[in-house]
Amino acid sequence: MQTTIDLHPKQYDFYVCPDKVAAYIGGIRSGKSYAGVLWAIEKASVPGAVVLVVAPTYPMLRDVDWVEAQKFLGTHAKISKAEMTIDIPGGGKMLFRSADTPDRIRGISANAALMDEAGYCPKDTYDIVLGRLSGGPGQLRIVTTPKGRNWLYERQGEMTIFRSTTFENTSLPIEYLETMKSTYTGNFARQELYGEFVAFEGLVYPMFSRDVHVCRREMEDVKTWYMAIDEGYTNPAVILLIGQDFDGRWHVFREWYQRGKLQHHVVSQVVEWVRKYNPSLAAVDAAAAGLIADLLDNGVPAEAAKGRVLDGIQAIQNRLMIQGDGLPGLTIDAGCINMITEFESYVWKEGRDEPVKQADHALDAIRYLNDATQMAGVEILFGA
Repeated sequence: MQTTIDLHPKQYDFYVCPDKVAAYIGGIRSGKSYAGVLWAIEKASVPGAVVLVVAPTYPMLRDVDWVEAQKFLGTHAKISKAEMTIDIPGGGKMLFRSADTPDRIRGISANAALMDEAGYCPKDTYDIVLGRLSGGPGQLRIVTTPKGRNWLYERQGEMTIFRSTTFENTSLPIEYLETMKSTYTGNFARQELYGEFVAFEGLVYPMFSRDVHVCRREMEDVKTWYMAIDEGYTNPAVILLIGQDFDGRWHVFREWYQRGKLQHHVVSQVVEWVRKYNPSLAAVDAAAAGLIADLLDNGVPAEAAKGRVLDGIQAIQNRLMIQGDGLPGLTIDAGCINMITEFESYVWKEGRDEPVKQADHALDAIRYLNDATQMAGVEILFGA
């Protein structure tokens, strides 16, 4: 186990806070997960203790909290990936669970809990996790970047708040910080870099509602599979898996949303999904000629998508609208947290009929699918 731990002042204050519920709300890469997982390990080091670690989705849990805990513990722990548990010798147990399977949380009795990226979690997750704290000391720690003025904003008065910006993490390279400054602007920078709760105005998709558009659907409902891809490196690369039902409605079943991934990583993920789901086509921005060529070389039915941005936006707006039978033409799985967040923060430039070019990567991808299917002459039946 590591013997020397470096914490900047905000992390340390959060780590030693004695209160029942405390939240570390900060910008991206401000050291939130690091401080949270370290706190969870310390609580789990007590003999007999049970500490619950929750993240919005299984991929986030596996790729962040699970990995971070093992970095701290090294070989000084008994790890079960099948059960997603870590037993600490001479101490207790850590249980790792995702908020997209709440039934796996409800039956747990824990002494302490950590919610990572809680701003992405469904609003009832907070109460479910609090209800699991039946043993002493019963503390809950929340670490997150704020996501609009959602449930966390409404309930922040119930917890001790620690705030930190991206720029307070002194371990980040100067080049990265400069890139973030130039990439994020306006309210999106206030949220993503400075950790502020922001109410986004002038939304491109004001008709989007979690209550209406976020749901589960069965794969048996799918008539045709599609994929939609947005190229990226500093900005995230995005892959969406979309199923079209027998009425022509689209449902986004899965998202892959990763920064700093080289093209071959993107292609590898696309190929994996192609082999599993056999999509009719994979829509890609026509400007990404190199990516399209690489996908075609690997047997992916890639289609170059090219269309006017405003036309594509209007088409997606139409899909979001409630149709004559009371259902929208586009829904999204609750696990697609980045796409949901983009719908809630994608805004128009002030006084202009043009969107701000940020918080749009998954939204660009779904727009490419609209363009590609229109070019291919795919019939739209929903709302008929």
